[in-house]
Amino acid sequence: MSDGSDRGRVDGPAGQELWRRADAVLPGGAVYLSRSARFAGDDVQPGFIAEASGCRVTDVDGRRYIDFLCANGPILLGYRHPEVEEAVRRQAERADSASFFPPALVDLADLLVEKTPGMAWAVPAKNGSDVIGLAGRVARVATGRETLVVFDRAYHGFDPEFALSPAGVPAASVSKLVRVPWNDLDAFDRAMSSCQDDLAGFVLNPLDQFPLRDTAPPSPGLLDAISAMRERTGAVLVIDDVRAGLRLAEGPSHRALGIEPDLVCLGKSLGNGHPVSALLGTEALRAAARQINFTATYFFTAAALRGAERTLQVYHRDGAFHALWRAGERLREGLLAAAAKSGHRIRYTGPPSMPTLLFEDDAKLERGRRFSREAALRGAIFHPTLNWFLSAAHDDAAIDEAIGIAEAAFDATPVE
Repeated sequence: MSDGSDRGRVDGPAGQELWRRADAVLPGGAVYLSRSARFAGDDVQPGFIAEASGCRVTDVDGRRYIDFLCANGPILLGYRHPEVEEAVRRQAERADSASFFPPALVDLADLLVEKTPGMAWAVPAKNGSDVIGLAGRVARVATGRETLVVFDRAYHGFDPEFALSPAGVPAASVSKLVRVPWNDLDAFDRAMSSCQDDLAGFVLNPLDQFPLRDTAPPSPGLLDAISAMRERTGAVLVIDDVRAGLRLAEGPSHRALGIEPDLVCLGKSLGNGHPVSALLGTEALRAAARQINFTATYFFTAAALRGAERTLQVYHRDGAFHALWRAGERLREGLLAAAAKSGHRIRYTGPPSMPTLLFEDDAKLERGRRFSREAALRGAIFHPTLNWFLSAAHDDAAIDEAIGIAEAAFDATPVE
């Protein structure tokens, strides 16, 4: 572990040169938003990653880090998990993109249904956004109504209807989408009064995790209100589990919430880094799904589908959920103790598998960015504005090393 004194910038010469080139040929700004290291601030996190294995990544200047972003969520078992990569390699040697269906499509759908009680069918795709958009269409076809209720700040993908940014989106595209403040029951009741005759469904995120905010679960009152409205109107409940799936429970997140959805959207961790998502649905919605034309050239690439199949098999066989949860608890305990020892007051919110760390009285994020930069200089990626993700590859040794890095980073960060 470096003490951080041997280098002045997080990005070395190769990283700085890539930023120069990127600024010339990429539009920048909000186009890639959270996937840019600049979302953390200038010179806070390494900008370009060249290699990854287990729970560690290496940047283009050869600097290694214990990574607590997991590629912004997809890495569930650890980077380049050998069994997953072998399944992908073997399939790619036979065929990847080819005419008609690959057998892997059916095998993955079979496994998803088998491992998700209550769900009767699955539609694999590529991105979380793909299946969120499909879920909204299924809900509308099934109910014959048009209005969807979502919650403020929830990111449901890049589809224009669901996009958080209004730039380039015609107002008519969002006229049938109602956003309600998270856990605000009065606002929820007002929204229901205005749209219940046309209510097709709810798109519910299992957690409110927005940059620079504490993580907040849904309140029991909100879940009860949604359940009552479903009973009254027949509206469809969609769980957007793209970010949290397989990390809040051993399977989709509704198991942790104690509710039974009609549709479940999975993505990110489903493929352990390979591009796969899936919509799962109940038998009652099969006929509605069959009415929708949903296809794209690369939905059917077999190698990624095999990667997702193997990811799920290993996840359930090895108890990966419990491993990453325990790792998260160990990290939380260590970081809380380290912060207290150094005199820092922090808020550490969210589940152990997807925590958020923010400093008290740090509205300009000066201490948060300083802490994250000091940690990066010493070999750990702790994002200052986004929630983190843990994987099953974060073993005790890695967690203990990361806690040691955090202790040094807290000490190097001014308390006031």
